[in-house]
Amino acid sequence: MKRNSRSLVLSLCTFLCLGGCVQTPGEGGRGSIVGHIQEEARLVLTNPSTAAAPYAATDHDVFLIYGENIGPDDQVETNHQGDFVFPWLRPGDYTVYTYSKDTSGVVPARDMVVLQAVTIESNTQTVTLDTLTVFDNI
Repeated sequence: MKRNSRSLVLSLCTFLCLGGCVQTPGEGGRGSIVGHIQEEARLVLTNPSTAAAPYAATDHDVFLIYGENIGPDDQVETNHQGDFVFPWLRPGDYTVYTYSKDTSGVVPARDMVVLQAVTIESNTQTVTLDTLTVFDNI
């Protein structure tokens, strides 16, 4: 009888832990976020009519924030075709961002943030982002 009650207590504790544990966004899953960054060079950053044809942004830093975290939790670089991937993610909300030259004309010029919020809804979902466009001087 003593052995059965220990087994029951252990089973109950395991069930409560598994049922009560909340998965948070981050590493450890099988989901992924994939995307592409294109770069547009302009003679005058504030004037879109001075732009050259867009091209793949190679070796460009891309950052990922898990859920409501403050700073970046992961970072990758784009490949030679401007593509990137954040693999092995759990379901949840994420923010993908990168930096671009500022096209607003504000002085002094600073980098601006280009971002997309995304949700991975299932364990094996791959989310493909819209193309992110960054700007630079010719």
